Amino acid sequence: MRLRIHRGAKEIGGTCIEVEAAGKRLVLDVGLPLDAPDEEQETLLPEVPGFREPDSSLLGVMISHAHQDHYGLAAHIRPEVPVWIGEAGHNILKAASVWVPNGHAFSDPQFLADRTPVEIGPFRVTPYLVDHSAFDAYALLVEAEGKRVFYSGDFRAHGRKGALFERLLCSPPPDIDVLLMEGTTLGRTGTAEGFETESDLEERFVEACRRTEGMHFVWTSSQNIDRIVTIFRAAKKSGRLLLIDLYTAVVLEATGRDTSPTHLRC
Repeated sequence: MRLRIHRGAKEIGGTCIEVEAAGKRLVLDVGLPLDAPDEEQETLLPEVPGFREPDSSLLGVMISHAHQDHYGLAAHIRPEVPVWIGEAGHNILKAASVWVPNGHAFSDPQFLADRTPVEIGPFRVTPYLVDHSAFDAYALLVEAEGKRVFYSGDFRAHGRKGALFERLLCSPPPDIDVLLMEGTTLGRTGTAEGFETESDLEERFVEACRRTEGMHFVWTSSQNIDRIVTIFRAAKKSGRLLLIDLYTAVVLEATGRDTSPTHLRC
């Protein structure tokens, strides 16, 4: 097995990793750099054989999660290239695509599911659901030619799905030969006590709601489902009515979860 990191080793965002085994190739993510100007996006697509022209050795692209720095250049790949992504992540992208600039949804993706292996040519890929601000995010275990590569994607331990991080620590994939992991936030200055969890933030929102008279505005990403749930729970605890815009409602509906704020009632 051979690995080639096209982007992501020397900058934050734009992750793209090519994996080759037995003459066949897979690509893990095809992200848009965070500082990329809109007019130059297509020119930033990595020079991977099969992205722009037919090449039978390229078996497909695995998208770890629905953040633009991991999928944002996928719109410039030939539509015939197979794509794998989490089903809920895809549904969110599809719902959001008509609302946001440069929105993109995959036309006919295949879906990843937690710890359900996918056989692709000489590769065996096992997704691991992880805690992240992007809903339905995965780490990917890639096996081929007797080697095992674990690509973490983006993950955290302080979100509402922190139990997934603990599960991965308790039951990691064994005998890993290579670990590919971003180090965007290995630590932050002034946080000796650790990161605030979503539960911590929930209590801060409750306090703010109780001491603030009148309408209380919160500005956050509509695709950060954990944060929306945090705000919703804080509104319930403080006796507030939560109003959301139509775009946020569409994104929440796209998760397909009956525990989202579009389904729950105070």
